[in-house]
Amino acid sequence: MRQGRYRAAVALAAALAAALLPPLAGGAARAAGVTVGKATLASGLIGTMTPKLRTEAPQLHAEGRVLDPAPAIALHGRIVAAQVAATLDAATLARTRSLYHAAGNVSRASLEQAEAAARGSAARLATLRAEAIARFGVKLGRAIAQDGPAFRAIAAGGALVLAVRAGPALKPAPARATARLPDGTAAALRAIGPAGVLPPGLVGQALLFTGPSLPVGTPLDVSLPAGRKIAGYDVPAAALVWHRGRAFVFVRTAPGRFAAIAVGGASSAAAGGAATRFVPAQALPPAPAIVVRGAGLLNSMLAGGGDAADQD
Repeated sequence: MRQGRYRAAVALAAALAAALLPPLAGGAARAAGVTVGKATLASGLIGTMTPKLRTEAPQLHAEGRVLDPAPAIALHGRIVAAQVAATLDAATLARTRSLYHAAGNVSRASLEQAEAAARGSAARLATLRAEAIARFGVKLGRAIAQDGPAFRAIAAGGALVLAVRAGPALKPAPARATARLPDGTAAALRAIGPAGVLPPGLVGQALLFTGPSLPVGTPLDVSLPAGRKIAGYDVPAAALVWHRGRAFVFVRTAPGRFAAIAVGGASSAAAGGAATRFVPAQALPPAPAIVVRGAGLLNSMLAGGGDAADQD
């Protein structure tokens, strides 16, 4: 019975947290307050820190995957062969035409054959270049056809990454992104451009990137920078408390007084074991003293009534 009442109190306090009290200075939304007595403060169970203010571009989530570069490399080889053939046929046509007009030993039929061969090889080259753009997008397609930097990075063993983000397209598309691998490590990605084809069943903006060598098929959690940089704080993951998928932190607002502030919708950090979470400054009071030790204790006190101080 007592455990059931406790759970009910936790649910009720958290559900009311975002709406009961007015906002703090700086526009931060205050959930509910906890008053802590001197004995608890002196025990060292509660510790705070003020993170350094810094700037960062807001991040948007995209689903990523490492693509097989073999089709792009094979198509590049076909284009190179077609370019060689077109160049030879164009040179043959030029010689044949020169001899024909100089009254050399070249017939009209030979000239027409050389013209047909040059037109055919040029058409095959144009078709392959168009195929590259249709399959891989304008930027990568041109890099494949012209041996551009993006293609050279892939051919040298770098990863070709597709990132698909639902929602409105980012304009301009980000030049860089960060991918988090299944093991929690991060990899820097450099943008190529929009993809030519969306994978079956996916809808959204599809972007191609190059990255470090990664196994083909690896799923990636990609963070895309969106918009101008904003000021904010790196909040330690240990300071976060959760309710219904939303994150809160406790901030000291006065000696012995702490407020729970919702930051769940403001974070730009990717999930997956990150040590800190970037929270925009507007979500918190100025120079916030964030509880990094004892947040769980304060959360329990909040669920039990919030303003009941301990007896000293």
